[in-house]
Amino acid sequence: MNLSITPFAPNRKPTRAEITDRAAREIINAKRDVKRQQTARLRAARLKREAVERSTQMKTAESSQREMAR
Repeated sequence: MNLSITPFAPNRKPTRAEITDRAAREIINAKRDVKRQQTARLRAARLKREAVERSTQMKTAESSQREMAR
């Protein structure tokens, strides 16, 4: 068994590329999360509006049917 090779990396400073990569990934992930939240909020608002429109249309249809029955 060769003991000179260890499974752990030696302690070292991160390179500028690693620092930049980490910062870029944090920014990208933050923007992605904001976009997902906005999409969810807009979807909920759209579904709510569509439900109100459907109920209004149903009420209008019911009242017109009642008027025709008279």
